[in-house]
Amino acid sequence: MMGKIHVLDEITANKIAAGEVVERPAAVVKELVENALDAGAKHINITLNDGGLEFIRVVDDGCGMAPEDVPLSLQRHATSKIKSASDLSTVLSLGFRGEALPSIASVSHFRLVTRRSEDLVGTEIIIQGGKTIRMEEAGSPQGTDVKVEKLFYNTPARLKFMKSAAAETARVTDIVQRIAVAWPHVAFTLTVNGKTKLSTPGTGKMEDAIAQVMGQQNLRQLIPLYWESPLLTLSGFIAKPALNRANRNLQYFYVNGRSVRSPLLADALQTAYHTLLPRHRFPVAVIMLQIEPELVDVNVHPTKREVRFSQERDIYRQILAGVKSTLQKASLLGEMSLSSWPAARETAADLFRSESYFNKNINFQAQLDIAPPKVKPAMPVISTTDKTPTEIKDQPTSFTARDFPFLTPVGQYLATYILAQSEAGDLYLIDQHAAHERILYDMIKKDLSTGKLPVQEILPQTYTLDAVTAATLQQSLRNLAQLGLNFETFGNNTFILRSMPLFIKDSLKQQELVDLLTQANLEQGCVSLFEKTMQMMACKGAIKANQLLDKKEMTALLANLADTADPYTCPHGRPTVMVITAQTVAKNFRRE
Repeated sequence: MMGKIHVLDEITANKIAAGEVVERPAAVVKELVENALDAGAKHINITLNDGGLEFIRVVDDGCGMAPEDVPLSLQRHATSKIKSASDLSTVLSLGFRGEALPSIASVSHFRLVTRRSEDLVGTEIIIQGGKTIRMEEAGSPQGTDVKVEKLFYNTPARLKFMKSAAAETARVTDIVQRIAVAWPHVAFTLTVNGKTKLSTPGTGKMEDAIAQVMGQQNLRQLIPLYWESPLLTLSGFIAKPALNRANRNLQYFYVNGRSVRSPLLADALQTAYHTLLPRHRFPVAVIMLQIEPELVDVNVHPTKREVRFSQERDIYRQILAGVKSTLQKASLLGEMSLSSWPAARETAADLFRSESYFNKNINFQAQLDIAPPKVKPAMPVISTTDKTPTEIKDQPTSFTARDFPFLTPVGQYLATYILAQSEAGDLYLIDQHAAHERILYDMIKKDLSTGKLPVQEILPQTYTLDAVTAATLQQSLRNLAQLGLNFETFGNNTFILRSMPLFIKDSLKQQELVDLLTQANLEQGCVSLFEKTMQMMACKGAIKANQLLDKKEMTALLANLADTADPYTCPHGRPTVMVITAQTVAKNFRRE
């Protein structure tokens, strides 16, 4: 009787290993680029088509391989980086496990051409699905040229879990950017579908690499970081508090030159910014940590993206001290950028269309004989000369349907809350901003359903985004255009905004756009982005706290709020209304 246990064949074993090492195209690029860096390359060119699933090519000018080493490099656990287990405690090279190349070759059409400087000709090897097709001499410049085509063609179960080409491209771009920042003396070029997405000069100055990755404007908001102690050395850049994000995507951590993800490092950085940032905001940072190799385990994950420290508490304290010291010594005054948004609109027609989003279908003068306020109104009153005036309903039918009371304004509290009285004598406090948000949100949805959302052309506004955020925007251009936000691509993750909804009087700030796209990217879906964009538009168009309203404006706001789908909450779920009943008031004054 035969036993149940058997040894897997090499191809199957490689495919299993590929599932650990080669998760997606970005992992392929990471492994190939790290091999090029270990080979001493000064120029690395990465080419990508269709998110890397159809075509990846990495060309370097490193030392190349000898002909006899080429087939060995495609065997599992074959490496030039270590010779024994004891070497793991002192390894400083980026690659050392000997799994990457055979894993990649087992799930793709793979071609490698390489030549050393002392060889007259190079060596070419072609592998398909882990099977060697041929190996022969070939003409080649010094270095290594690797092509990976039809990635995961023979593992459909893995292929179906890949994201869109744009999303996979964003992941690759993020990987290349993180590596490029850590290796400023190497010139990186990333080409996607024939267009250059990233090009670093290789000058050896980290600032030059950061400028290409994060943009010159963000670079000006960074503070040089240097901290030295017997345990470790910190270098790099940390951002002024004004430069922050809604997630940690622009936090780059490196341990001995290796890009890593570390909750320990991230938490130490965040703690250093305590009281300098609002809740749920994260600083931008590029932090290089140099430490003795034996104090860090880089072999805890197949892709080497996670590390483990042997003196976590001491390392945490040193990072915290280094970042806090740098912040205390630096000027944290943020850099201001001028908006290109026009200061005011010119025509009366524009004024009417814009303001109609506050008091739509209301003719104040026809209903209320109240003199204009002495202060400038927060929302100017619509003129009675409009051709289609309608009256304020004394008690809209929708009030009864939702038991929303008919409210009469009696004043304003802190220029932020409307005080109103119901027919039952109860006292209501209405958050004027939240209430107006709800009104605008419902009007936006109504205008979208009828195709009548008013849009205006604006002076072009330019936004330069990081790779992941840019990919989200690129995927969402059509949805945003339906909302009146017409963006055009301008290359290198740069976009130009050409138009906005008419009722929005403020410009769309870079931070607002980044936050919107970041949140949508976290929630994985354009439907979410569509919804959040409507909320953002309503918020930007709504009156703000600390704005004086006259009685006509308060009356209009309450009437329009009552006609909304859900007058009790704003689009974000915050309450719009609070009530103090007449009974409660009487009880507290001991009138009962």
